[in-house]
Amino acid sequence: MEVFVQEFEGSVRKFQKALEKERKKLQEIESELEPVKQRLTQIETEILSIKREIKEHEARIRDIKNHLKRIMQKTIEAETDREIEMLERDRQRLVKELEERKEKINELKEKYHNLVLEENELVKKEVELEEKKLLHEERIQKLLRKIKQIMEQIKREIDRFNLI
Repeated sequence: MEVFVQEFEGSVRKFQKALEKERKKLQEIESELEPVKQRLTQIETEILSIKREIKEHEARIRDIKNHLKRIMQKTIEAETDREIEMLERDRQRLVKELEERKEKINELKEKYHNLVLEENELVKKEVELEEKKLLHEERIQKLLRKIKQIMEQIKREIDRFNLI
C-alpha cells in the first residue's frame, strides 16, 4: 500500500510542478499584456483628442474662408486706398492663419495615421497574448482535473484498503 501511495504522490507532485509552471507562464503573459492594454487606452485617448482638434481647425478654416470672401467683397466696394490697405492687411493675416491651420491639420493627420498603425500592431499583439493566455488557462484546468482524478483514485484505493 505504501508503494502505491508513494507512486501516486509522485504523480501528484509532477502535475503540481507542471501546474506551477503553467501559472508562472500565465503571470508572465498577463504582465506582458498589461502595458499593451494601457498603451492602447492611451492611443485611443490621443486619437479622440486629435480628431477633436482637427474638427476645431477645420471649423476655423471655414470661418476664415467665409471672412476672406467678405473681405474680397468689401475690397471691391472700397472707395479709398486706406480702406483697401486695411482690407489687404486683414486678408494677408487671414491667409497666413489659413496656411498655418492647413499645415497643422496635415501634421495632425500624419500623427493620427501613425497612431492608428501603432494601434493596429498593438491590437494584433494583444490578440496573440490573449490567445496564449487562454491556452495556458486551458492547460491549468486540464492539470487541475488530472490532479483531482489522481486524488480521487488515491482516496478510492485507501478506502478499498481500509475495507480489507
